[in-house]
Amino acid sequence: MAAEDFITIAQLADYRLGRKAENGQDFEDAGLPIMGGCSVCGASIAAYNAYPAKDGYLKCHDHIEGVGWYSVENADEDIFGDEE
Repeated sequence: MAAEDFITIAQLADYRLGRKAENGQDFEDAGLPIMGGCSVCGASIAAYNAYPAKDGYLKCHDHIEGVGWYSVENADEDIFGDEE
């Protein structure tokens, strides 16, 4: 699978908000970072190209293979559980 098949932080934020995340406050409200770094190579990544990984870290497109989610529903459940 290609990196594009995995969900990004931006997609997860949109899902959690029920609308498009447009600014830093939106990401804060969704409980997600707007910027970060890949835990493998250190590349700077933003919400649109940052992938949440099952090890709890962010990854870039080169390092998400095998550790990311294919659906926002599954990612949300695994990361946030039954949080209200």
